[in-house]
Amino acid sequence: MNRHALTTRRLGLEPVREAHADLVFAQMSDTRLWTYFAHLRPGTLEDLRALYRRWERGTPTQPDETWENWLCFLRADGAGIGSLQATIRGQAALLAYAIYVPYQRQGYAREAAAAVLAHLRSTHRVKTAIAEMDPRNEASIGLAQSLGFVRVRKGQRGTDLTYELTLR
Repeated sequence: MNRHALTTRRLGLEPVREAHADLVFAQMSDTRLWTYFAHLRPGTLEDLRALYRRWERGTPTQPDETWENWLCFLRADGAGIGSLQATIRGQAALLAYAIYVPYQRQGYAREAAAAVLAHLRSTHRVKTAIAEMDPRNEASIGLAQSLGFVRVRKGQRGTDLTYELTLR
């Protein structure tokens, strides 16, 4: 179970709890957030609660895998602005992120992702971070590149791109 809260200059990253679903469902329902991964959009508040309940319980039965999931809040006013996920397998971690539409293009994703990457390196001894994205998602590609990720191949689904970052 993820119990690591993280803080940046502007953000607080709290481990996901089921109760968070009620706070962010309206933002998560915005179809613009799901342009590239529409199949992942929660259809109902109960769907989101179930997802967050599963995340709150933590890692599945696979002994070599750890899940860490955070909701991002503005420290100034407590507004929920997005989420980040890390699936850790050995010395590698798959990083995923979503910043709600009203908060995009303000540097929040970069700030939050940098904090998560530092946490993965120091707490879990992760050496390689991996991010997969749709090749049309220019903002996500730009974010990955700004953090130092390098494109290495097409993703597992054959259409996504895979970027990697060596953590030092």
